[in-house]
Amino acid sequence: MRRFLLLLVLLAAACQPLPHPFTANFPRAAPPLEPPDSADIVVAPVKGAPATLSLALAAALRDAEIPASSEGPGNKASDHLFGSAHATPSFDGKTAITIAWELRAADGRLIGSGSVAGEAAPEAWGRGDPDLVRALAGKAAPAIVRLVQAPAPREVAVNEPLVAVGPITGAPGDGGSTLGRAMEYALGRAHVALVQKESDKKSFILTGEVALSPPEQGQQQVKVSWILRRPDGGEVGRIDQQNAVPAGRLDGPWGDIAFAVASAAAPGVAALIDKVKDGGNGPS
Repeated sequence: MRRFLLLLVLLAAACQPLPHPFTANFPRAAPPLEPPDSADIVVAPVKGAPATLSLALAAALRDAEIPASSEGPGNKASDHLFGSAHATPSFDGKTAITIAWELRAADGRLIGSGSVAGEAAPEAWGRGDPDLVRALAGKAAPAIVRLVQAPAPREVAVNEPLVAVGPITGAPGDGGSTLGRAMEYALGRAHVALVQKESDKKSFILTGEVALSPPEQGQQQVKVSWILRRPDGGEVGRIDQQNAVPAGRLDGPWGDIAFAVASAAAPGVAALIDKVKDGGNGPS
């Protein structure tokens, strides 16, 4: 699987070196990013519908902070969304549209299903009018999101480290905000106990730093560093990710790339937290 190169470095001198269980999954000669590999949901083309509908469904799920893509095979754990459209003429000269969908796990198990309905002029449906497909996708997305949204926060042990995701600096486009949301989602999936930045509880802070090289031969090197600090500001450790992207690719919406970055880094952050717990250096 093509992913960001993950390098985990402990900076706390008192700690022993952390094992590197992730190294095998992140070859040193990191190929260009392929964000769909990180998708939690892969949206298949909707049968009987304009091609733009599957794109709109994936976008609606991402807007709800669910990693989704209508391109690529996803990964071995990805769920798959299948749909079919039925369009019939109505009495007022418009087209009545019904979209039936089902969400299946990677092993083919049915997770859930549903349908949405709408109405449009025949020519709008035929050309895949953007407003129309966005409206249909917007109707379908909430039910799909409820099927896959992260579980409710678990009960946290008294001495368990709590983590707040802090600012992400240096990111072009919407990376500052999108990376933060993606990391919160990925850490939740990794069972890290999270608190909001405004919480008055003592917590560890995870911040991010992004640096891009000048364009060269149509490519840019992007480096993302995640730094975990104790409540007193002392640095626990950091995770560095680096790879090449097409020049200018990150100047606008990060989309799937933010989830690819966060999904790759979250296990390392969780390992740092586990190291803190093992060493008894959690917040007091």
